[in-house]
Amino acid sequence: MLARALNASPGLGLVVGLLLALSACAPRSSAPSVGAPQQPAQTAPAPTVPRAGPAKVAILAPLGAANEKVSSDARAIVNAAQHAAQARGTGLIDLRVYDTAGDLSRTAAVARQAVNDGAVLILGPLFGANTPAVADAVAGRDIMVISFSTDSSVAGVPIFVSGYLPEVEAERILGFAARQGLTTIGVYAPQTPYGEAALRGAESAAPSVGSFIATRRLYPRSFRDIQETVGDFAQDARASGVQAVLLPDSGDGLKIVGSFLDFNGLAPAQVKYLGLGQWETRATLTEPALRGGWFAGADPVAVQDFARDYSARFGATPPFIAVLGHDAVQVAVTLAADARRSGVDRPFTAEAIARPEGFMGALGPFRFEPDGTSRRALAVLEVGPRGFDVLDPAPVAFGPGL
Repeated sequence: MLARALNASPGLGLVVGLLLALSACAPRSSAPSVGAPQQPAQTAPAPTVPRAGPAKVAILAPLGAANEKVSSDARAIVNAAQHAAQARGTGLIDLRVYDTAGDLSRTAAVARQAVNDGAVLILGPLFGANTPAVADAVAGRDIMVISFSTDSSVAGVPIFVSGYLPEVEAERILGFAARQGLTTIGVYAPQTPYGEAALRGAESAAPSVGSFIATRRLYPRSFRDIQETVGDFAQDARASGVQAVLLPDSGDGLKIVGSFLDFNGLAPAQVKYLGLGQWETRATLTEPALRGGWFAGADPVAVQDFARDYSARFGATPPFIAVLGHDAVQVAVTLAADARRSGVDRPFTAEAIARPEGFMGALGPFRFEPDGTSRRALAVLEVGPRGFDVLDPAPVAFGPGL
């Protein structure tokens, strides 16, 4: 499996024991939101690719970051990208790696270096906060950027955001819940960029899927703040007659929330707990209050297949985020191959990247929208005693309404 194990450990974890662990938890979202870059005027000639040679593609990743987890995730992203390039991209792309170290000024410097080295497409960076620096580096050059961020606020040509967006996941799970008759929704979300994006996504999606957000609450992501706010939220939810509660948290934070909601009279026997892709971890399986909950996430069979392939090549279990490196290279290879066949010397235009049919990724189809955001085909899963069961499979291709 990807580093989202599916085997539960027995027994109920004590909520109080999670106090210190919560401070170390972090969702798979990127750095805090910043404003989307303005689209620059086109002042330099558009980069072209020799029809007989590979396209130079740069991948920017924080390999030298001081944070060990960030560095490890970056290595996995690069590993998956290089593996995909070797498997399908020989002769089509020349993938070159640049270390951002997770630093804003270094990100800007290596992005400029990549442009000077002849890159016609940039993959990365990882953090949303660093993405505008890359946009500045490509300003006026008609070079597109596929960021690994989950922060939709930085999206907008030339930036395309490839991370699993909480807004899209919220739309998927609310739509499924509505089809099961659960239309009155409460949202209890962490006061983080990811949690706030999930709330915005839920509020935006609710009218189109036939749902109503009856009550909402953001909480600072700490044990004490959850303890102090969950009671009022549960009371409001009961008074509003909510049928389901969206909980866009993960790890120990999610376990604390689930346990306290149950304790405060908003039990899973009374309302359905709903979640996003961050639920797909072992921690979710160890909290009894979360059993029977539904969440939007990647197809677990595809997740296992990707992990098996990665492990066979690199001898380690990949973190979920490694998928983004693979998929970004799939975009580059697919468009380079299309351009080669049709004799086009500019394969990576905004129009090509945002093509309606999208691309086939490691975990299923995905596509970019003209506004720079992305959509991924998601399954709906249910939390079981030992794993996650598929309730509604992910679409196998994009069609009307997807």
